[in-house]
Formats: sequence, C-alpha cells, structure tokens
Amino acid sequence: SMYKLLPILLFAYGLALTTDDIYDNSYALIIGIDKYENVSNLDYAVKDANSIASLLQDNFNFPSKNVTVLLNEEATFTNIRNGLSKVSSSAKANDRVLIYFAGHGETMDLPDGGEMGYLLPIDGKRDNLFATSILMDDLKKISSMTKAKHMLFLIDACYGGLATTGARGLSSTTPNYIDKITNDKSRQIITAGGSDEKVIEKPEWGHSAYTMNLLRALKDGLADANGDGYITAGELGLYLNEKVTIDSENQQTPQSRRLTSHEGEFIFFIH
Repeated sequence: SMYKLLPILLFAYGLALTTDDIYDNSYALIIGIDKYENVSNLDYAVKDANSIASLLQDNFNFPSKNVTVLLNEEATFTNIRNGLSKVSSSAKANDRVLIYFAGHGETMDLPDGGEMGYLLPIDGKRDNLFATSILMDDLKKISSMTKAKHMLFLIDACYGGLATTGARGLSSTTPNYIDKITNDKSRQIITAGGSDEKVIEKPEWGHSAYTMNLLRALKDGLADANGDGYITAGELGLYLNEKVTIDSENQQTPQSRRLTSHEGEFIFFIH
C-alpha cells in the first residue's frame, strides 16, 4: 500500500524518519543499586541509572510517565519483578521497551556443566540466588510475553549463562533495510561482560566503563557508525564492545546478542 511506502520515500528524499514514524510509544524500566544489603557496594550504579533515565526522557522521546526508576532500597526482588511485568504488559504492538540494570551480576555453575546468570536486587543473596535474585532466563521469557515491537536490555553487570540465539542482524545494504528493521520485531540485549569479568568503575569517570560509553554513544551520537541520524541496537553493541574493552584495559568486554530470531532493530534517533 501507499501508506507503507511513504516512510521509505520520505527517507529516500532526505526527510529523515523520526521516532513517531516507527513507534507509537516508548517505555523504560531503569534499575540502579549501589548500597547492597548482602554483597559489596558499588559506587556509581545509581548515578548511572539516573543519567540513563534523564537521557531517555530529554533526548529520545521517552515520556516521563512511562519511565519507571528503581534505585537502591526500591530495587527489591519483588519490585523489580513487578516492574518487569508492568513495563512488558503496558507496551502495545507498535511500541518499544528499554530495560536498564546497573548492579551486581552473579553466575552459578551448574552440576553438569554450564552456568546460570542472575541479576542481584538490593536484597539478593549469593548463597541463595534462585530464591532471591532475577534469573537472566526470565528476561528472555518476559521478552516473549510482551507485545512490544522492539525490546532492548542494557545490562551493566557481568554474568554468564544467558541463552541467546546469536542470530545476526541485517546488513544495511539489504534491500528495504530501513523498512525491515523498523517493522520486524526485535529482542536484543547488550551486557557489560561475561561470567569471569567484573564491572569497572572509576572516580575520574564518575560512571562505570559501560555506562560512560553508553552515554557517549547515545548523547553525542558517537555510535552512529554510518551517519544516518539514528543508532540501531546493533551499532550500539559494536561501539560498546570496542570502547569498553579499551577503557577497562581488556578486563571487560560487552556482548551484544539477540534473544530471538527476529531481525528488527531497536532504534534511537539522534536529535
């Protein structure tokens, strides 16, 4: 139909697409924990979370009423699960959902080999992960429950054992690339590092290596590799993989994955 063609024609004639052409609405759940009850504290997770929440609202058209922020004592096991449930059920078929977590990740070795990844809420316990912490595989389940078109998990924690498909994204030279990535569903995750790595924070940054580079990538548009005015989750993952590895002196390498075989891309427009 003509209606489907219109965004592509506009794009071709240099009137770049906007958020409204691709998404009806945007939702985010932002979690940051510094002051843990049972494990060591972090210095910048709360600051990181606040920075991301502001960035999404100020620069990327996330309405403040759709942005839920859970910090420190608000970020309990129950509140995080409720937040995940609410944000994933609120989103409709033409919406995007972003979930950001800054805090401790933990990896549990399984008896027959393999491992299980967890995100620790403020009340999480290392010696009882299953009962007290957020199972990474549950993020995959939530991503299959939501109607949202595009969903992106930005996880500033190191852990292992996430079941992902490893499906590749489409090349920007693919015919109808912009149409495909904006209309196909996607379920994407970019994590700060693997199971034997640790999150690097530094006072001179005032952030973790991951979130410092995430802010630069988006706020300054540095991840827009091909200069087309928007950043896909794929571009963002490549940028973070390179920059965080350098800044952490190879102690931490972000991983970018797809949770499903969908080939769409979560998109950030740079204004």
